Amino acid sequence: MTGKDIIVILSQNGTALASTAIKSQDIQTQCKSIEKSSAVQQDWEEVVAGRKSWTLNVKYLVLTATKVTDLLYAGQMFDVTMKVGDTAYLTGKALMTAVSGVSAVGTLANGSFSLRGNGPLATPPAG
Repeated sequence: MTGKDIIVILSQNGTALASTAIKSQDIQTQCKSIEKSSAVQQDWEEVVAGRKSWTLNVKYLVLTATKVTDLLYAGQMFDVTMKVGDTAYLTGKALMTAVSGVSAVGTLANGSFSLRGNGPLATPPAG
């Protein structure tokens, strides 16, 4: 799967606001670890899984005419759907933490945005 095959759809209240052709993306999931061992009683650390989080950083390509208002999206919450072709493979809710770059060549523009997950990143229900 290459970046050009992946589509990210951002929506609010069921209305799609942006659909971007991705040049590159970086999805990260993290899990905090919580130490359960006692330094007094054990030499080796033992941990359990804590809370999880996810982030999505995207570099994308759009038509220049649709790019201008993207800069207003920072600080807004979005429903995020990542698709390959017509098949959704990951969904979640996320806060847009940064939007950058308007570099245009003709009718195409480059940009990037960063999202921080608000709850789980999941596969959509079958159906």
